[in-house]
Amino acid sequence: MNKTALIVVDMIYDFTNPEGKVYYPQNQKVIYHIIDLVREARQSNCQIIYIQHTVTKEMLANNIKKTRECCVEGTGGNNIDERLEVQPNDWIIKKHKYSAFFETPLNHLLKKNDITQLIVVGTKTNNCVYATILDAYNHDYITYVVKECVGTSDITTNEIYLRDIGKYLGEVRSMDEIKVLLRAGVL
Repeated sequence: MNKTALIVVDMIYDFTNPEGKVYYPQNQKVIYHIIDLVREARQSNCQIIYIQHTVTKEMLANNIKKTRECCVEGTGGNNIDERLEVQPNDWIIKKHKYSAFFETPLNHLLKKNDITQLIVVGTKTNNCVYATILDAYNHDYITYVVKECVGTSDITTNEIYLRDIGKYLGEVRSMDEIKVLLRAGVL
């Protein structure tokens, strides 16, 4: 197995489907870039990891900050978008806060499998993607973000967070640049 993992953050029904609770239209474009990148990462023998934001009604009720009711277990809202075609060797990590590292087995699994580099893609650049990248940085992972493979509620917010990620936490690269690095065995 490669020392690189591709982490797909929260590409789930409530965010990617027009009938979802918190649908973001830009995810329709982003998901096709992610599908392409997943295919490329598989060919490079990267571990594919799907992060699945999942909460219960009780968690929502007890949350210190009122949030929208979405991604609730048992409603289908937290189902990974079926266009992503999850494979048996892919990992699925459920999370209940913004970061994929917080109170999940992600860090343990990455360390156990000698994964040192992460490519992070997905939705809500300014929340779940950012929090995951911040924690990846804090855990000393080399992290790449693919700018065509992330999105949020508006372009300006997305650009601001990508700028800050690139300045402080990791590398922000284009899809073409990441594919070159994957094919060269750098990632």
